[in-house]
Amino acid sequence: MPARRRPAGPGAGPKHELLFTDRVVATLAYLRFQLPHAALAELYGLERSTITRAIGDIRSLLAQRGFPVPGPPGSRLRTLADVFAYAEAETQPWLRP
Repeated sequence: MPARRRPAGPGAGPKHELLFTDRVVATLAYLRFQLPHAALAELYGLERSTITRAIGDIRSLLAQRGFPVPGPPGSRLRTLADVFAYAEAETQPWLRP
């Protein structure tokens, strides 16, 4: 006779999903403050891989919509002038002043 699976209680099991808004907020926090994925995972109570996947998904959505997202590490956008300089370098005419 096969073993029966015990039903899991509410909230049991790993948390693999983030709401879309949480994905966006985590991505913006990563881009703005350069928080490590592990730190964001700790804040959300998730695995680091879940945060990494969420950030990758949102960054690709932003890129598809034409929003420039800095790629290389150390390219923080700290001021509005930094945003315009980055947009100019990436030739995004809709963001130019």
